[in-house]
Amino acid sequence: MRKILLSLTILFLFTALLSCRPGEKARPTDHISIGIAADFDYLNPLLMQLSLSREVCTLIYPSLVKPSYNEAKGEIEFLPAAADSWEFDKKGRKATFHLNRQNVWQDGTPLTAHDFAYSYRLYANPEIASTRQHYLNDFIMTQDATIDFDRSVETPDDYTLILHFSHAMAPEIILDHFNDLMPVAKHVYEAIPAAEIRMRATEIPVIGAGPFKVKKWARQEKLVLESNPLSRLPHPAVTTYMSYIVVPEYTTRLTMLKSGQLDALISAGGLNPKDIGELERTNPEIVVRPVKDRYFDSIVWLNIDGERYRTTGEVVPNAFFGDKTVRQAMTYAIDRQSIIDGFMGPLHAEIVNTSLSPAYEAIAFKSTENYDYNPDKALKLLQSAGWTPGPDGILQKNATRFSFSLAAPVGNPRRNYAATIIQQNLREIGIDCKMSIDENLIFLKNQNDFRYDAALSGLAAETLPFQLIIWGSDFKKRPFNSSAFQHEELDHVIDNLSQPLTKEQKSANWLRYQEILHEEQPRTFLYYYDELEGFNKRVQNVEVNLLSTLYNAYDWRLE
Repeated sequence: MRKILLSLTILFLFTALLSCRPGEKARPTDHISIGIAADFDYLNPLLMQLSLSREVCTLIYPSLVKPSYNEAKGEIEFLPAAADSWEFDKKGRKATFHLNRQNVWQDGTPLTAHDFAYSYRLYANPEIASTRQHYLNDFIMTQDATIDFDRSVETPDDYTLILHFSHAMAPEIILDHFNDLMPVAKHVYEAIPAAEIRMRATEIPVIGAGPFKVKKWARQEKLVLESNPLSRLPHPAVTTYMSYIVVPEYTTRLTMLKSGQLDALISAGGLNPKDIGELERTNPEIVVRPVKDRYFDSIVWLNIDGERYRTTGEVVPNAFFGDKTVRQAMTYAIDRQSIIDGFMGPLHAEIVNTSLSPAYEAIAFKSTENYDYNPDKALKLLQSAGWTPGPDGILQKNATRFSFSLAAPVGNPRRNYAATIIQQNLREIGIDCKMSIDENLIFLKNQNDFRYDAALSGLAAETLPFQLIIWGSDFKKRPFNSSAFQHEELDHVIDNLSQPLTKEQKSANWLRYQEILHEEQPRTFLYYYDELEGFNKRVQNVEVNLLSTLYNAYDWRLE
């Protein structure tokens, strides 16, 4: 009820503001309003986990380089940002970055190599528990298996940053990882004990160096960004203000976009494809911009007994999904094409069987067995794993009924639709699947704590280097491996792909990477889908792409 009242209150306020009589002010030309389904988890690069939080952080904080997707080549390239130039030694164990001397934090303090070096120590600190700490595991280690920062990171002067690695590293891996490790301001954070950073996250000032700075953040309501006049990364934002309005209900967000109360609607799947036709007829001022090949939905099958792991630290198989045969059966049991046809349409989604984006067609794994919808085969696999019908028609094994809860986040109509199909499909083969709809932050925390058996989840998995951190048997240090999937050979393949390889070696390893996931099905990979972002035509200079919806938000302007 509180969420409904909040949405209606927001709608009322926007309507009131826009109901201008003659002589009143026209719509502002210096303030872009964007509708989102849920609030950000953190505006702190050390702590953030949600993909939209990361996108906004790239508008606030500096980064060494800026990734750019070359569509013609199907590759990610890197452009200068805080670093003007960089080079790697021939052995792949050293990278040197030369920083632009003109960059400053929003309070005027120079941005230096010392900020980066200091921040890397924070990312690696287990008390902070950053989701990106594993990026630093390639640094030189001490005898007690901790990072030797004195040998790994050099700052010979204020504007030179030298990184040393324990083994050969591929240049694209270095650039991708250290681009993602956005620094925080040393002069702000050195006064805060590392053990207190997470618990004091809401009170630590957000000090950045990017094109925007935070003007106001009212949790669960809105975030207001303001152009940062001191930014050279790449320049102060063109539009003075950019607000992100939290509106949990999709229909309310859509109504606000149609009426002009929002200038854009993004996140949580964007626009429902079924609404596009009506929008074209009734609201020609709205432009649909698809973000293709970036997002996938999946069902995360928890491979371990979550409660046993939380209480004792033991890793034992999950009673349902610790068995590969069961996970394969679940994929056969789900009619993924029906979800696509009924909600997105075949033009806006593509079934996949691994986490790799269809954008990387040149290295795509091809298989004659694509887990097409086949409930009979699903039943046979389940029976071979010992699951047989009980007296109530629900499958059972060793007196355990095949009954579990499928967790999903609130406010996402695509996933809500998918959940309905999944629940029905599983019921038809004797599996009792209950739904658990949670607030976004609770949903995320429960995944991180393994407090579920299955979760309807997804990722923005746009770059190949990011694929290498989704999986890893040491799942305590791999928060994106929310299925707690362990596989020794996959670990080895990931290690290989982190090193310099020939084109043929890379291709062979990427094929094996996909083959393992295809066989093991640690998630039922549903589809990569187009997120259809809605923009009012008055928002100009918008570029959305594989890398980000907010890729060039600092250049957006209102006409």
